[in-house]
Amino acid sequence: MIQLHQKQRNNQPVIQGKFKDIEPTDYTKDEYANNPNNEGQFTAVRADKGLPTFLGVLKDTYGEDNVNKNFFSKTEVLGDTCDRPHSVTAIVKKGTSRKDRKGDSVVSAIGNLGTEERLIRDGKNAAAKTAYDGGHLVGYQIVRGIEANQAWNIAPQDVKNNEHSYNNTIEKMLRGAARYTEYTYSVEVKYDQWNFRVDQEQLVKLGALKQVDSTKPWEIQLPVRIPFKWDAKAEMSKKDEENWKFASPTEGESSFEQFSQTMDEGNLDFTRKSHTARFNLAFSDKDGNEELYDIDSNNFEATKVKGIRYSMHQSLPTDFLKNQKPVEWKGDEANAVAHFGEVKKGQASSTNVLEIIPAKLKRNKILIDEIEEIGDVEKPEKMRLIPEGISLLDERDEKKCLFIYQLNKNKIRNEYEILKEIEADYYPFFDVQQEEEESFEKEKEDFDTIASEFAMLVEELDNKKEDEIESAQQKMAQYNKILEAQTLTLTWIKNHRIGRDLYKDTVNELYPLYKEKIFRSLQVVHSITGYDFGMEYYHNDKKTDSKNKTNRNGKRTLEAREDKRKKRKADKEQQEEMKKMTEEARGKYLRKSVEDYLNKK
Repeated sequence: MIQLHQKQRNNQPVIQGKFKDIEPTDYTKDEYANNPNNEGQFTAVRADKGLPTFLGVLKDTYGEDNVNKNFFSKTEVLGDTCDRPHSVTAIVKKGTSRKDRKGDSVVSAIGNLGTEERLIRDGKNAAAKTAYDGGHLVGYQIVRGIEANQAWNIAPQDVKNNEHSYNNTIEKMLRGAARYTEYTYSVEVKYDQWNFRVDQEQLVKLGALKQVDSTKPWEIQLPVRIPFKWDAKAEMSKKDEENWKFASPTEGESSFEQFSQTMDEGNLDFTRKSHTARFNLAFSDKDGNEELYDIDSNNFEATKVKGIRYSMHQSLPTDFLKNQKPVEWKGDEANAVAHFGEVKKGQASSTNVLEIIPAKLKRNKILIDEIEEIGDVEKPEKMRLIPEGISLLDERDEKKCLFIYQLNKNKIRNEYEILKEIEADYYPFFDVQQEEEESFEKEKEDFDTIASEFAMLVEELDNKKEDEIESAQQKMAQYNKILEAQTLTLTWIKNHRIGRDLYKDTVNELYPLYKEKIFRSLQVVHSITGYDFGMEYYHNDKKTDSKNKTNRNGKRTLEAREDKRKKRKADKEQQEEMKKMTEEARGKYLRKSVEDYLNKK
C-alpha cells in the first residue's frame, strides 16, 4: 500500500509528498550502486524517490478490486512505486570493456509508463506517431554495467530519438572514445508539469477502471512520467590531453531526421515521426568555445572536440480526453476533486514569444494543410455485427447453439474483433463531423488574422515606445495562448478525420467478408431448423433446379428414379450428420450467448 504523507483535505486519501511540487531527492552514495570494474562510476543522482505509478495511485484511491490489471500488464512489474529521474552524473574512464547489454524488464516497463500516460490523457489517437522506449539518462553502454538499469536513470523517451538520434550522436561519440579518455557525463530531464488531471469516466472508457465509483473522487491527479526536455553534457577531465578523443556521430538520415538547429518546442508535432522529438548538438574546443553542429558543414573535426552538449525536446500528450464535469458520478460535490498535487503546465517551456509564435504559426499551418489534404468521408450506416433475430434467442435455443457452432467453423472471430474495436474507437467521430467542419473554417480564419497581426506587430516593434512595447508583448502572449489552443483543436480535427478514413477503409475491406461468414452460418441453421433469418443477410442466391425431371410423356426416367433413390440415402445421411452436429453444438454452447462467444468469454 502506498504510504500517505500529505495533509488530508476533505477527508480524501492523499498520495505521498513527492506527488506535489516539491524538491526531488538527492541520493546518497549508498543509495545507488557502482561496480568498480565498470568504465563509468555514478557520482550524483537526483530523482523523485518512490513516486507512485499509475497503477499504484488507482489501487490506493479506487480499490484494487476496481482496477483492471490487464490495462497495466506492461508496467505491473514496477509495482506501486517507481522513481522519476531528474539528473544523473557519472565519471567515465574509457577502457576496452565490451560488455553486451542485458535485457531488463524495468527498462521496457518504464518506456510503457510513457505509453500509458499518453493513452490515459489522449485516448487512442489514430494520428499519433509517438511511441516510447525506456531511455537511459546515462547509457548502459557508457558505464558498461547493469548498474545503469535503475529507475532513477530511466525515463520514457521518444522511440525514434532513443534508437537513432540519441544513440547515434552523443552516445556514439562517447562509446567510441579513445582508450583512457576520461570525461564527466551529466544528463538532466525536465518536466513541463508535475501532474495531470484524469477523471473516472475516461479511466472506465479506457479500461483502467472497471466501473465508476460515486463514493470516490470523480477527478484525481496522476504524476507525469514523460519528460519534456532532455539535456546531456560530456566534458573531458583534461582539455590538453592530445590522445583523448571522442568519436564522430554516425552519419545518415535516420540519425539526423529529428535534428533542429533552432530547438524551439513550437516545431514539435506528434503526428509526424520526424517531429515527435527534436534535438541539436553543440561542441566545444579546449578553450571552451562552443558552436552548434551544422549538418551541412564540412568543417567538423571530432579530434578537436573536448565537450559535447545534446539537447532534446519531445512532444507531450494534449489531454484530449479531459471531461469538463462529472457524467456518471453522483457523489458529494465537495469531494468531487482529489488534491493529490497541483496541475500547472509550462514548468519547462520557453518564454521568448518572438521565437515561439513563428514556430507555432508554422506548426498550425502544416496542420491546416494536412487536414485539407486528408479530406473527409460521409457517415456510413452502423454495422450490425450480430443478427438481431439471433441475439434475441434464448441461450438454450438450439438455433443459437448451431449458429455459434458455424461461426466457430467459419473462423469469424478475427474479423469480429477488428470490426468491434474500430466501431468503438472511431464511429463516434462521425457524431462530431459537422461541428468540426464549422470549427475548422473558423480556425483557418483566426489563423490568417493572427499571422497578419503578428507580422505587423514585429515590423512596428522597433518604432514603438516603452509603454507600447509592453502592450505589444501582452498582445503576443495572447496570440501564444490562442495558437496553443488552436493546435489542440486542429490536432483533434486531424485525428478524427484520419479515424473516420481508417474506419471507412477497414469496414470496406472486412465487413463484406464478415457478412458472408454470417450468411453461411445462418444458411446452415436454416437448412437444419427452418429458421428464417430475414432479408438482412440474404444474398439473393439463385435456387438450383431439381434433378427429378420428367420426360415429354410425363413418365419418370430411369435416371430420375435412380437420382431419387440416391437422394433419399443422402438425405438420411445428412439428417444423421445434422443431428450429430446439433448435439455437439448444444454440448459446447448451450449456456453461452453469441456475444460471449465472439468476445471469448
